[in-house]
Amino acid sequence: MRKVAMILGAVAVLGACKREEVTASGKRELTMRDENLVLDADNDARFGQGRMPAPEPTEAPESPFVAEVVPDGWTTAPGSAFRLLNYKFGTAGEAYLSISRGGVLENVNRWLGQFDAEAVDQAGLEAMESVDLAGHQGVWVKADGNFGGAMGKQAQEAWSLRGVVTEGPKGLVTVKLLGPTEEVKAEEERLRAFVGGLRLQK
Repeated sequence: MRKVAMILGAVAVLGACKREEVTASGKRELTMRDENLVLDADNDARFGQGRMPAPEPTEAPESPFVAEVVPDGWTTAPGSAFRLLNYKFGTAGEAYLSISRGGVLENVNRWLGQFDAEAVDQAGLEAMESVDLAGHQGVWVKADGNFGGAMGKQAQEAWSLRGVVTEGPKGLVTVKLLGPTEEVKAEEERLRAFVGGLRLQK
């Protein structure tokens, strides 16, 4: 009986040690944060709910651009690896300059997609309003409606986006104004003045 009990115990231990394969399912749009994707993780961790955010430096890198015009009512906020110039306005509005990756068309459609707006093709991109940003020709992007959320931000109703996307000397340059629709519309001309006053560091 003792020998039988030992055999049964060994079988029970082996059964408890059996590893099960788990297949993660789910999909979403990739972002720059996926450079730090944790592969050995469960589904929630892999797709955002439990995943650690991308590490950011303690100090933001120096911006290659200087803002000669900062509109009244814009408050300077701490920069980050993704926001070289960063401002707050109104109740929840944000305006910031970033150096990004990818092409102009790709980033314009990413912004439009955040508002569930129709994507544009190359012809549509060329038809968009042209804007000068420190000697580089970019496109003026606008979207209104419901913001689907991005880069850790919550989805919002009645929000708007205004901004510029252009190829710069060190990568893709984006200037983005985002917030409640009424506040963004009130700041649109000030954003144009801000963009027109951007200069490259000497």
